[in-house]
Amino acid sequence: MKSNLFGFSFSIFLTTFLIFILGSNVIYAEGNIEVTIQLVKSNSGKPVQNAVVISKSGKTSGISNAEGIAKLKFPEIGYYEIKVSTADKTESLVREVRFKGQVILISIAESTVSGILVSGERDKTPLSRYGLVQDEIKRLPGVSGDSLKALQTVPGVVIGAPVGILPSVFTNIGTNLITGNPYSNSERGDLSLRGGGTRQNQYYFDGFPLPYPFHLGNQSSVLNNNLIKSFDVYTGAFPAKYGYATGGIIAIEGTDRVEENKTIININLFLSDIYNQTKVLPGLAMISSGRKNYPNVVLLQTYPQGIPEDAKYAEYHDYQWKLIWDINQEHRITIQTFGTRDRQAYTKAQADFERGGEDPRPPTGLDRMFRTDAARYIWKGKSFRNTLSYSRTWFDEFFELRFTNPLTAENIFGLQNRTSDSITYVQNAFEWELWEEHLKFEVGVQGRFRETTLKGENISSYNRLFYNIFNDLLNSNAAFRSVIDGDRIRYREKSAYSEFQFKYGGIRLTPGARVDHYSGSNESNLAPRITAGYVFESTKTSIMAGHGIHYNAPVSVEALSKKSGNPNLFMERAEHNSLGVSQDFGNHWQIKIEGFHNIFQNIIVPDSYIVDPYALNNDTRIFVNETAKVLANPIKAKNLNYSNAGYGYSEGVEIFLKKTKDPREQAGLFGWISYTNSITKRINNQSRLSSDESRNRTLQNNTRTLLAQTKLGTNYLNYYDDNNLEVIYNNDKEELYDLDRTHILNLVFGYKFNSEWMVGGRFRYFSGTPYTPITGATRANQAATFGLSLYFPNYSGNYNSDRFLPFHQFDLRIDRIENYSWGYINTYIEFVNFYGRRNQAGFEFDNTKNYQRNLNPSPTYDTVNSPFIISQTPNGKMAIIPLINIGMEVRF
Repeated sequence: MKSNLFGFSFSIFLTTFLIFILGSNVIYAEGNIEVTIQLVKSNSGKPVQNAVVISKSGKTSGISNAEGIAKLKFPEIGYYEIKVSTADKTESLVREVRFKGQVILISIAESTVSGILVSGERDKTPLSRYGLVQDEIKRLPGVSGDSLKALQTVPGVVIGAPVGILPSVFTNIGTNLITGNPYSNSERGDLSLRGGGTRQNQYYFDGFPLPYPFHLGNQSSVLNNNLIKSFDVYTGAFPAKYGYATGGIIAIEGTDRVEENKTIININLFLSDIYNQTKVLPGLAMISSGRKNYPNVVLLQTYPQGIPEDAKYAEYHDYQWKLIWDINQEHRITIQTFGTRDRQAYTKAQADFERGGEDPRPPTGLDRMFRTDAARYIWKGKSFRNTLSYSRTWFDEFFELRFTNPLTAENIFGLQNRTSDSITYVQNAFEWELWEEHLKFEVGVQGRFRETTLKGENISSYNRLFYNIFNDLLNSNAAFRSVIDGDRIRYREKSAYSEFQFKYGGIRLTPGARVDHYSGSNESNLAPRITAGYVFESTKTSIMAGHGIHYNAPVSVEALSKKSGNPNLFMERAEHNSLGVSQDFGNHWQIKIEGFHNIFQNIIVPDSYIVDPYALNNDTRIFVNETAKVLANPIKAKNLNYSNAGYGYSEGVEIFLKKTKDPREQAGLFGWISYTNSITKRINNQSRLSSDESRNRTLQNNTRTLLAQTKLGTNYLNYYDDNNLEVIYNNDKEELYDLDRTHILNLVFGYKFNSEWMVGGRFRYFSGTPYTPITGATRANQAATFGLSLYFPNYSGNYNSDRFLPFHQFDLRIDRIENYSWGYINTYIEFVNFYGRRNQAGFEFDNTKNYQRNLNPSPTYDTVNSPFIISQTPNGKMAIIPLINIGMEVRF
């Protein structure tokens, strides 16, 4: 029974909040605030003298002396636009004035490099791209200081089903065998962009692939909050330089220039992180950061009875390091490394173990880590830039599964599995400005090389009946056998791309193409892309349209496996089409409306009917157990289990309304509203046979041998050694995508009252995802279930015919910023899931009980994206209260 903590929790909250509000006062000078402006050359660090420095909003000006210093007096603290004029140029920028005596360092590009091509916002397509910068996302409510979670608030983005505590190799293998669910058309993953697969997106950090962007269970991103400068989400017809994706691109830009030394430390109830950037020498800078979370410590030790039963939290840490060396004004070298380690160190079961059990390990354990090492060389001329990049990512995952008899503690089954993965990426990109401000040409080559291995370890069982069942499963199921006995895949991808960016008057035109070669199927594909638009400068109105073809190689070990899958799978293909209009209005307001229609082809799906009639009979386990039979039949028909038979589409409309805060004002509103209305459907193109038809087909095929197989459209045609033909008719039909959400609404806002106080909120509403309901249960034979009474669910024949209840949640954050001469202290309090909504993520069937409507199956709740705390009211009823997070960020 849970303790009565409702009144106690509220008292603690009220006391904490009053301390937060009244704890301290900001210290700053009143009246005229004199600030030192230090001007230096960006490459050499030498002072810039005789430059005119003017701030019209601050009504002050000055001229830099021989040391590059100008003294300006501002009326009050806040943001001011500052213009710096030298002999050959004028630069305008915005800086924050915080206290008297503050030194503001401003780097001025040297005159000899004024014509160097630098990619920026003006080079990026506005179509199907949503960008956010650090000032807009750093204090996003509800994410405990994780800026990258703002990805979930832009149009077209659907939260996927994270991998959770299962290892990568078990993400999709056997899932339906365990749950009994007869239908699925999706995979587990982080995000779906405009109906694309969750494993068909590509993340880039500073232009390097980021294969593992989130920690275990999608709890947090793997990048420090202060390291993220901005990010762009491309949901359709993305530029030709981006490949290896049919869903979308998430391009994250990290800090690439250090203007001043600073350290930022953030500590809250669930994690701590530190960020440091140092200008070691003129032209040489270093950035380092790290983070550690500890929910298992806080939640288990302070309030374990308030944690939801099905909540799962991973213990993790991550780190990033970067060296930036500007050799001179034409050459730059960067070296960086980043990585993580995750351990599934907490479940509700483990909480009970830790409070008195002898063995603290949970029934399922996972230890996962990755590291990426990268280097880049940039050569810049007056009208060109060449970039050579290299990165290598190592991934290692250890998984342990163990079942024990709860009455006798007998070890029924134990299994350990290790998965290793390595990805090598190389790129050379060349950019040439052919006609200044009007025409730019980009061309490049890319290569990606991947190797994945997996191996079962320390398999144990002291239950003879289960041991026999396990051996039978190994002998009959090639997919499970490959996980236990070990497996490996290798493939190479080589690509080349080119693109023109043309701009003249209001005309915008970007034609491009890329060629992708995949070694697995030895195929090469041409992927043309084009975006076009027109900008009406007088009204700040833009119309845009785009079309693009995109390819991606298979990504799953189980699908590509030579032992249990189909090593000849082709690349998946997507066609993106979009049309939109954008309008700037008022004071820093923008609205963008886009319609899209995406088509997905060659989707890799489980296929029970595809067979290779002449495969080598070279399975090691079968050879050892049945040597004579293998020698007598070295060639046999082999089920390939996967094919490119899937097809799907997604169409809808997106609305994005954004308000940017005026940087010259210390108070003001900013935020955005995003809304998506869409429908996504998939068809696996698999024959739906009745149980009698499946049984009769199996019995008939046991007495004959397949000699040839071909396809007629989406139907299989088989020819057997008894001279009979078999047509497997495709009677499948389109179903809603497992992650289809009709309505997606996000409202994010922040309001700064002054330089000290800020409040932010985030409201989310999503339609529930579809599912196939359970309609009954069948009791299993006790002799096959160790004498236990077990029930297996019966599912409706109408797949994905029902929906979960809508997801909605409100998060609130309050910040107080105290400015000092050495930096600032930002204290904050965050209310995650403010009104205590439990959002259903699925259901769980208790196999020890019969089906009972509204009781078994029982709902399971999303405790990662929508966490909550369980408490009790004074009369003993259950109360769902928000997760409260209190923290402090210090910059100096």
